[in-house]
Amino acid sequence: MGVKSDISIDVLGLGSVTVDFVGTVNTWPGKGTKKMLDSLTICDGGLVGTALVAAARLGGKVAFAGKLGRSEMARRALEALRRESVDTSFVLETEDSEPIVAFVLTDSTDGQRNIFWTRQNVHYPMPWEYPDRNWFRRTTVLLIDFESGLAGIEAAKTAMQHNIPVVIDVEHNESHVAEAMSVSSHIIVSEEFASGYTGSGNVTEMLTTLRSNPEQVVIVTRGENGCVGSSKEGEFELPAFAVDVLDTTGCGDTFHGAFALAIARGLPVVSAARFASGAAALCATQLGGRAGIPTARQLEQFLSKHES
Repeated sequence: MGVKSDISIDVLGLGSVTVDFVGTVNTWPGKGTKKMLDSLTICDGGLVGTALVAAARLGGKVAFAGKLGRSEMARRALEALRRESVDTSFVLETEDSEPIVAFVLTDSTDGQRNIFWTRQNVHYPMPWEYPDRNWFRRTTVLLIDFESGLAGIEAAKTAMQHNIPVVIDVEHNESHVAEAMSVSSHIIVSEEFASGYTGSGNVTEMLTTLRSNPEQVVIVTRGENGCVGSSKEGEFELPAFAVDVLDTTGCGDTFHGAFALAIARGLPVVSAARFASGAAALCATQLGGRAGIPTARQLEQFLSKHES
């Protein structure tokens, strides 16, 4: 069944959802050794999946476009989105489609983590496959990630043709990434990715190289060092918010979702980046990619306490 065409969408997301097996240790194991976990939790994640949950918790009307089957993992991923009020009427049910399954090992002393994942039977819909063929008429912002591949590129092209901002999340440089970034209006990447992609250790050079179009916005997130950005209004830098970090899983995704929602609401780029930084900081205070994502009220209170 298609979605109702009279309902507007703040953020439509196309990209990965995952089921994460998250374990914690208090000392990092060496290669080839055995280590007992201090805890093990099954969480729901994914770049776009978690970003949409963030936007929804912050009060946005969001929808997920994807392909999922009927397996236990697929049902879990879908129900997790529905519980967070993410519209799943854009999801196509195909028998062999699965979410990404990830294994996350987190160091409980500093919140850093390693992630291992699989793309086995993971598929993404082309924009003309969406139940609502006129999705672009009621979508304010499109959010894609590098995992969506050609499907994300095609959706971004359609969005840009209709003057819809496209926010992209990229973690790895793959063959389609350059084209995906070229058809996106807002590029948000980590400093680690930006450095590897551009071959530079200078953030100003990273921003210049990544921003291939003068109309684009590029933001490089730097963890505890905040973020830097570049747009047609100029460059900016924001410090990170000081919080007690427990787990950094999902912080980048939360930043993307909160930023996309802020743009959908018409906030200027710097204000949107501060809004997203606050949401990401709160996300880091809880274990798991989604547990610490704040509500609109929680983020409002947090930001009000950190007014400069």
